[in-house]
Amino acid sequence: MGQQTAKLCFSLHDAALAGGYSWGKGRLYYGTHSYPVKVKGGGAVGFGYSKLKGDGKVYNLARLSDINGTYWSVRAEATMGRGRNVVVMDNNKAVDIKASMHTNGAHLAAAVMRLTLHVDPGGERPDTMPTTCSFPIR
Repeated sequence: MGQQTAKLCFSLHDAALAGGYSWGKGRLYYGTHSYPVKVKGGGAVGFGYSKLKGDGKVYNLARLSDINGTYWSVRAEATMGRGRNVVVMDNNKAVDIKASMHTNGAHLAAAVMRLTLHVDPGGERPDTMPTTCSFPIR
């Protein structure tokens, strides 16, 4: 994967009744600044609802705009109460994200997942990369 170039802290809602849909927000820590990120997407074959809190290591991010795009991964989740999973996602600009997620809810899913990330450069603020993500995302 190379060397970590940024960090993505995010929270998602994931709902599924056969097909699934995910939506949420996050904060990208890149260089000496952070930026708000919107996340949306979905997958197939699932049932239930869960909330996810993720801590993602971002690799190969050369320009801020390269974070934008659609990320693909294979994901399986079986949460009853609380759970945890790891997912590796990549986009067509060679940006890779390895995310560790904590889940809460009742959700069973197995899917090829597609998530779209979009950074808002207008929400930029001076910031340092945290060691661990804190929630809620601000």
